[in-house]
Amino acid sequence: MKANPLVLYPTQLALGLLEVTTKAGELRKMSGDDQHDYLKANAAPVVIGPQGRLYVYDHHHLARACWEAGIEELYVAVSEDLSHCGTKEFWDVLASKNWCHLYDQFGNGPHPTANLPDSVRGLGDDPFRSLAWLARKSGAYAKSDAPFAEFQWANFFRANLDTHPVVDDFDGATKEALALAKDPSAQGLPGYLGS
Repeated sequence: MKANPLVLYPTQLALGLLEVTTKAGELRKMSGDDQHDYLKANAAPVVIGPQGRLYVYDHHHLARACWEAGIEELYVAVSEDLSHCGTKEFWDVLASKNWCHLYDQFGNGPHPTANLPDSVRGLGDDPFRSLAWLARKSGAYAKSDAPFAEFQWANFFRANLDTHPVVDDFDGATKEALALAKDPSAQGLPGYLGS
């Protein structure tokens, strides 16, 4: 099934714009066939919620990148139809499955679901989430299936880095994050590789 990225309701408040910008650039460079194959292979998982709305609970970065790249449709895979649920029951089910992340771009929360934007266009930029993504891409920790693993790393970096990626220096914060990811204090985080 295909959907416009802007009709997908997010289940998180923030993302890392560095990852979005990078993905959007990669999508723009792909040929039509390659882009189609990539989007089909990376279908965004959605849940049908109250009023038949499609709620994306993973691949928020890809959905936002599609919008930024001018792609009007992406593939979605319906994981569950919860359209019969009332609003509270719907969000209770999503929370029980770890399909929502109600923390903002500053790591604060959880916030009420009413604070969620109506589309991926309204998601806040968490520079520490960008930093966590870049650290993983650089081999600081392994990709993990744990829900919102990169947000866990983002919060770890937010609490422990001396260098702020926006206020101070993104490159300096990245170097510090790469070293910190190997520290034993990160041991409980998903994908921890050690030194």
